[in-house]
Amino acid sequence: MQTQVSIDVSAGTAKLTRLLKVVEPRTLLGVIGSRLLSYVDESFRTRGRGQWAPLSPLTLLLRKHGGDVPLRDTGAYAMSYTRSGGALKTDEQTFVEVGSNRKTPSGIPLANIHELGTGPYTIRVKRARFLAAQTRTGRWLIFGKEVQHPGIPARPVLPTKAVAERLVADVVDGMLKKVEQPHGGG
Repeated sequence: MQTQVSIDVSAGTAKLTRLLKVVEPRTLLGVIGSRLLSYVDESFRTRGRGQWAPLSPLTLLLRKHGGDVPLRDTGAYAMSYTRSGGALKTDEQTFVEVGSNRKTPSGIPLANIHELGTGPYTIRVKRARFLAAQTRTGRWLIFGKEVQHPGIPARPVLPTKAVAERLVADVVDGMLKKVEQPHGGG
């Protein structure tokens, strides 16, 4: 007489199928990119998690739409953040990038200015006789031929490297936990 053990491997096979879907680079990077964009959105919503410097009185006076939330006068800068990713041709590594391609009229990446801030700088007349700005109320402020700007404080929206690594680990752990559930993740 022969002893036999019969095993139904369909649950294990289904789990492996779910795992392969989760670790497929396009899926994984899409979820990681979405999580990083959520972090950026939260940075804008919470004024850099409460760390951003308040706006100067002059900036408040010149805002087009009013309000005192930094980097949110029109919302265009916040909406410019996107994610991208793919496979690098040289070594087949995969990546995801989150950032903004919005630039100043002179071509400087806006994200560089706001992430890092600037030191003081000089603004000079280029095409007009003097520098001027119009307030929300329609009144004009005349500054002259040159202005010493005090600089722009850093207002980062992107996570630090350590925070980004933690966010990625949390995403991967969460996706794997879904796969480990008997009927989840599919």
